[in-house]
Amino acid sequence: MSLLRKIKKNNGQQRASGSKEFVIDSDHRVMLNSKGLIPVVIQDANSQEVLHLGYMDRWALDTTLEKKKIHLFRRSSGRIEKYGEKKGVDYKIKSFKLDRSKRSLLMKVVAKDDESGMRSSYIEEVDFTN
Repeated sequence: MSLLRKIKKNNGQQRASGSKEFVIDSDHRVMLNSKGLIPVVIQDANSQEVLHLGYMDRWALDTTLEKKKIHLFRRSSGRIEKYGEKKGVDYKIKSFKLDRSKRSLLMKVVAKDDESGMRSSYIEEVDFTN
């Protein structure tokens, strides 16, 4: 059974109380940093282009697992926001991976509206050939 399928079954409701650990299901746990956040890399599942680097807290992770839509914790405003909402783009999670140390996530997405033209947050390139 795939990790995403297991997540859908469990909805991230289990938690290790009093710890920095977030229990996704019986086989998968992630570690939150000292601020209670975990970095999340969002990548276009088709082109493999990195679209965004954001953070999730427990609430954003719970909401993402429950609604199957990426929700990020906005550190500047201290609130949860659905990824793509400001652009009017609805993203579907295709896959969800944990890194080896369980301290970051990779979510591969596709836009439900293929004509939306997913755009990366990484737009300024630094040339290191000199």
